[in-house]
Amino acid sequence: MSPEEINRYQKQLAIPEWDAEKQMRLKNAHVLIVGAGGLGVAVIPYLAAAGVGKLTIIDHDLVELSNLGRQIIYRTDQVGQSKALLAKAFAESLNPHVSVEAIQAKFSLANHRLVQDVDLVIDCTDNFDTRYLINDSCVKFGKAFVYAAIHTWEGQLAVCNAFGTGPTYRCLFPDEPSAGEIPSCNEAGVLGFLPGMLGLMQAKEAIFYLTGMDSPAQNNLLRWDSRSMRMHTFRMERSADAEDRIFPVKSVEAIEVSALEAAGRLQSGEIQFVLDVREPFEWDLASLPGSIQMPMNSLQIDLIPKEAKGVVLCHHGMRSMYVLKHLQAHGFTNLVNLAGGIDAWSREVDTSIPRY
Repeated sequence: MSPEEINRYQKQLAIPEWDAEKQMRLKNAHVLIVGAGGLGVAVIPYLAAAGVGKLTIIDHDLVELSNLGRQIIYRTDQVGQSKALLAKAFAESLNPHVSVEAIQAKFSLANHRLVQDVDLVIDCTDNFDTRYLINDSCVKFGKAFVYAAIHTWEGQLAVCNAFGTGPTYRCLFPDEPSAGEIPSCNEAGVLGFLPGMLGLMQAKEAIFYLTGMDSPAQNNLLRWDSRSMRMHTFRMERSADAEDRIFPVKSVEAIEVSALEAAGRLQSGEIQFVLDVREPFEWDLASLPGSIQMPMNSLQIDLIPKEAKGVVLCHHGMRSMYVLKHLQAHGFTNLVNLAGGIDAWSREVDTSIPRY
């Protein structure tokens, strides 16, 4: 370490249980952060400030005004800009000794091999498809990932696949939930401190893991209740078939279309209707003319055309995918999901539709 780094990290180097060896472990570490939203904006500054040597941040999203109540490293004048690039600039300005790579893309099978080259992955996502892909990729390449999730007043935290042999996310939650089981932040709401607190806990777990320090989160699921200020611990066990469960066969690619493709199919008549599963306040902000508007948590299946071909949409394509899977289980075979949701439509098809 340079004299400047020693001076920068002097407060943590003064801790009796901390030393130059642990600091060098951080300096030599490479962490992949998937998501630069509510969790990520707490993780990124604290890992950069602590001296983690390399951060790779992957996020395809742009800053929206509704993000600013909880994603506090972004400013009002940055609405519409790339979260990944802004987070990179923030971390680099905080600590010039940290190397930061920004990837403006969604974490997917096309780039999941990023996991192979890092020491630790931090799951800062807000959707199950990506979370299960992170889990399966980490199990495949023998990496750990720090998981966190929030719901109204509570948060969950765990280090999954710790040291390549610990319990995985699928050991705790084997299958992805169906539509309506888990409401999103748009339905349930969130106060900004909650993802901030869970993100700070993820940063703590990352620092402990990278420096070889033990933590209850490495073998347990922790649940924190913000109202009672209590932490509950649930023991996790690794399933004997954990490595066999990864990458289950599913047909997501076959049932998802881009905004441009959906527009073409609508124009040609191949797609006959649009099912919009967002909330009423979202419809008021932006919607496609002629859509069937039906919130995700109050679907009226008998009002949805069963034989006609349709496209399901939400804000970014996550809720609509859960609804699609739910409807498929009820015999709807002619539906596709709009990748990127109405946000992608407003960017790629019709810019007159407001983004929110």
